[in-house]
Amino acid sequence: MKYVVKRVGNFVILALLLLLGPHPVTAGPKDEVRVAYQYEPATVNMLELKRYIGIPIILSMHERLLASDPVTGERTIKDSLSESVEVLDGKDIKFKLRKNARFHTGDPVTAHDVKFTFEEMVNPRNANVVAGPLDEIEEIEVVDDYTVIFRMYEPYAAWKELFWIGICSKEYFKKVGWKKFRSHPVGSGPFKFIEWKKGQFIHLEAVPNHPISKVDFKTLKLMFIPDETTRLAMLETGEIDLMTDVLPINVRRLKSRKGIVIKKETRAPSLFAIAFRADTYPLLKDSNIGKAINHGINRQEIIDKVFLGEGYPLYMNASKTELGWEPTVYFEYNPEKARAFLKKSSYKPGTPLILSYSSSVPMAGMISAIVQRYLKNVGITVQLQQLEAGTQLTYAVNKDPREGHLSLFTWPGGRDPSTRILLTIPSTAAMCRYTDRPRQKELDHLAQAQAQELDVGKRKVLLKEMHQILTDDAWIAVLFGLNMIYAMNDRIDYDWAVGDSHAYGLDRIKIRR
Repeated sequence: MKYVVKRVGNFVILALLLLLGPHPVTAGPKDEVRVAYQYEPATVNMLELKRYIGIPIILSMHERLLASDPVTGERTIKDSLSESVEVLDGKDIKFKLRKNARFHTGDPVTAHDVKFTFEEMVNPRNANVVAGPLDEIEEIEVVDDYTVIFRMYEPYAAWKELFWIGICSKEYFKKVGWKKFRSHPVGSGPFKFIEWKKGQFIHLEAVPNHPISKVDFKTLKLMFIPDETTRLAMLETGEIDLMTDVLPINVRRLKSRKGIVIKKETRAPSLFAIAFRADTYPLLKDSNIGKAINHGINRQEIIDKVFLGEGYPLYMNASKTELGWEPTVYFEYNPEKARAFLKKSSYKPGTPLILSYSSSVPMAGMISAIVQRYLKNVGITVQLQQLEAGTQLTYAVNKDPREGHLSLFTWPGGRDPSTRILLTIPSTAAMCRYTDRPRQKELDHLAQAQAQELDVGKRKVLLKEMHQILTDDAWIAVLFGLNMIYAMNDRIDYDWAVGDSHAYGLDRIKIRR
C-alpha cells in the first residue's frame, strides 16, 4: 500500500496522458527484462517456502529432478538435473544425476545435495508449505555421488509431483549458515541472485554458459506492484515488460495500446466453485438441494457477463488440466428442473443459506450476487457474507459455522488430482465437509486406491467411478475455469507453459528488438 501511495502523484499525471489516446510502449534496456508480480514472496529460500507465490522466483534460481515440458505439460527429465529416472519395485524412485550441473558457487550438484534439500523441506523448524505431500517419502538413500533412491512408504501414483523442488547446496549451507543462506540464496538454475530490495524488486542475473538454458538477456528484475491499475499503466509505458493474470475487463484497454501483445492459455489450472458445509449444516446432506443449486446456476452467463467469455463451464471437482477430468460430466442449466429437485428436498421456503466470499476470488462480490439471483429464481433464499480472506480460511480449516452454509472458493489444482482428493474426499481428511455420505466407504476406498495406482489407465477408471459418486451426491457446485490472460510489450516474447499455474520458465523469454 505504501508503494502505491508513493506513486500516486506520478500515476495521476500518467493517467491524464493515457486519456489522450493510444500511447506507444517505450523499450527498456535490451539486456534487462522486468516482470510484474502482485504479491511479494515471504522468502526466496526453497527450504522455508511459506507461500506458493514465491515458487516461480525460486525455480528461476534452482534446477530440479524433474522439469515441466512447456508444450505437453508433462513432468520429464528433459532440461532437469536428472540423467535418468526409474521406478523400482512399484514404489521406490531411483534418479541418476547428470554430472555437468553446477551451483552458482561452482560446486557440483550431487545426490548429497538432493538428500539435504528434501530432508530440510520436511524439517518442522522450516514450516514449509509443501512438507505435507513429501511425507510420502520414507527414506532417501544416497547410492553414490550421482545416484539417489527415494524409498516410499507405499506406491504413490502422484510421485512425479514431488520432484519439482529446487535443489539447494548442502556445502553452501554449511559454509555460510542460515542467515546468509536466507538472504542470498544459491542454486544451479539459469539465474543467480543479486539483490532483494524489499517492497520493490528482486534482481537476478543470467548465468553465463548455463548447461541447460541459454538466456537471451542479462538481467531479470521481478517487481512487486500490488495494484493492478498501476501494473497496467507501467506495462503501457514500458516500465515493465510482462504481467500475468490480466482480468478480461482490461483486455480492451490493452488492445488499444500500440506495442502491447496479449496472449492467453486455455490449459492453465483453474477452478471456481461453491463448497457445501454439510457436516456443519446437515440440511445440505440432502442431495436434492445440491442438484437444485447445480441446475439453477447459469455458468455460461457468469463467464460471459463477468469475465467477457474468457472461460468455460466446469461441473466436477477437477480442473480440465488434471488427470481424471471428464468433459462429459454436466449439469444442465434448467430452472424448472432445479425447482423440481427443491420441491422434493427438505428445504423450507425462506430458509436463508449464507454464502460467504472473500477477495481471494477475483470478482467474488459480483459472482456471489449473480448466484444469489439465480438461486432466488428457483426458490432458495441466499444471504451474502463478505469475509476477510484469512478469516474465511481459518473458518474453513476449523469447520467454524460462522463461515456459513456455502462458500465461494478457487483451488486451481494442477496436473495430478491426488493431493486435493486426499485432503477433501476421505472421511478422515482435514478438509472433508461431508464425512458420512451414503457411499462414503466406497469413496474412502477409491480415494486411497487411486493414490496408489501407478497404471494410468487403471487409475482413470478409479477416478471416473469416484467422480460419478460425487456427482450423484451433488456435494459441491463447481462453476467454471478461466483462461490465463497475460500481456507483454512487443520487445519480448514469452509463452505460458501448458499445465502451469504461474509464470515459470522465465529463462524462455526472448528479446525481439
